[in-house]
Amino acid sequence: MLLSVRRERADMADWTRVALQLKGKTRRFVQSSILRQDPAPLLAKRRGECNRCGACCKILFRCPFLGTDADGQYTCRIYEKRFAQCRLYPLRAADLREIEGECTYTFEAAPASAPAVLPEPALE
Repeated sequence: MLLSVRRERADMADWTRVALQLKGKTRRFVQSSILRQDPAPLLAKRRGECNRCGACCKILFRCPFLGTDADGQYTCRIYEKRFAQCRLYPLRAADLREIEGECTYTFEAAPASAPAVLPEPALE
């Protein structure tokens, strides 16, 4: 009984991750290919370099262009002509929740918003 409960929880976690990945992959495709929004403001918050972990190339499925070099590092076979959503990943800090890997990208924290200041009532 305990084993089936653990398996059920693991399956639920897997489906939650798949749903998260599907939503993110769709959003990135629409933003980069259909809406063609300027990603510069979002990319300005991204820090770090790609460490070639390959995790982003395995979201939902393994990319057919993902290969390995002689040193065992992941490499993109079409790197110079890769798709826009590949060039932009990760676009938001939330994108990093979709992967299982050692991605070295980080994002600068959003500035804490100041508490709302309500106008003082007028004196009569």
